[in-house]
Amino acid sequence: MCDDGEIVVPVATIDEIVEKENPKVTMIKMDIEGSELEALKGAKKTIQRNKPKLAICIYHKPEDMLEIPLYIKSLVPEYKLYVRHHSNSNVETVLYAVRP
Repeated sequence: MCDDGEIVVPVATIDEIVEKENPKVTMIKMDIEGSELEALKGAKKTIQRNKPKLAICIYHKPEDMLEIPLYIKSLVPEYKLYVRHHSNSNVETVLYAVRP
C-alpha cells in the first residue's frame, strides 16, 4: 500500500499475455466498467491474428456505442456486428462481433 492510500495493481495487455503464453484465442468477453476500448486496444494483435468472437459491453459510456464498433471494424473489417440488450434497465447492452 502506498502512503496516499492507493493500491498499485500490476496490469498486462491481452497481447502481452497471449504473446507470452501463445494460446489460440477463440473468444474475448469484456465487461470492465468503461475500460473496454482501452482493453481492446491492448488486444489489437490478438484480435487481428485470431479473429476471436467478441462480446463487449458498450453501455458504460455513451460514446462506447459508436467508438467500440468502429474500432473493432477497423481491426477486422469482415466481422459482422450485433447488439443485444440483456436487461429491462439501461445496462447490459453487449456488442457481439463474429466472422461470417
